[in-house]
Amino acid sequence: MPLFSKYSGAGNDFVIVREEEIGLHDAAALAQRICSRGTGVGADGLITVHSRHDGLVRIRFFNPDGSEFSTCGNGSRCAAQYAVDHGLADAEHTLKTDDGEILARVSTGSVSLDYSINARVEQELLTTLQNKPHKAWLVSMGTPHLVIPVESIDIENFEELCEPLRGLAELGEQGANVDLVAREGASISVRTFERGVEGETLACGSGCMAAAFVLRQGALTQNRVEIMTRSGKTLGVEFLEGGQIRLIGPATFLFNGAFPDTEE
Repeated sequence: MPLFSKYSGAGNDFVIVREEEIGLHDAAALAQRICSRGTGVGADGLITVHSRHDGLVRIRFFNPDGSEFSTCGNGSRCAAQYAVDHGLADAEHTLKTDDGEILARVSTGSVSLDYSINARVEQELLTTLQNKPHKAWLVSMGTPHLVIPVESIDIENFEELCEPLRGLAELGEQGANVDLVAREGASISVRTFERGVEGETLACGSGCMAAAFVLRQGALTQNRVEIMTRSGKTLGVEFLEGGQIRLIGPATFLFNGAFPDTEE
């Protein structure tokens, strides 16, 4: 019976397990069962953690549909907090993902991550949203994001509108996450439809990074921005020298538990 911990990164919630707790279990199948909000624990994703002898904390990410992905900002912050809480790492340590290494710093009430990531705009598109044309940018932030600037993120039928955009042919076979970003004065707000979850999440770290990247490319924001997520929590995004990107925000322990090995 695998032991797990549940954490929330600004409303983006994850089940975290040690790799040795899973044993021979298929992590993808476990993600499908444990992330279900009707029959499992309920989460936006499963994270596996393994503390290596070289001091790195190895993490892997799985969507509720069982698909594995390489980058997750809020998930990485939760994993960093988990590693400190469980004595696997010091307050400053390095996370190793399939998309590279991330420097994590855990402090009271906040976790920051420094990414060395090749963030770039893959292509510019013209999309339709609420029967109106909108410019959109496909951004590679480890995970692909389709960023669409809008006047307001308070849109009815958000998931219904974003679902077809998530699978546009121009985005490739796997599609992309969809981020609607609104800038009103100094205030920036983002809503995200995440592939794999196939719905809206209350926060998306890489989505906030992608949205900030697009705004910065258009000279619409400075090197450090605060972004309001749907949960009401704020994530900070900072563009550092050398091309690094810093993501800052809360990562909160919720509870521990054990999950049955097999379905009843």
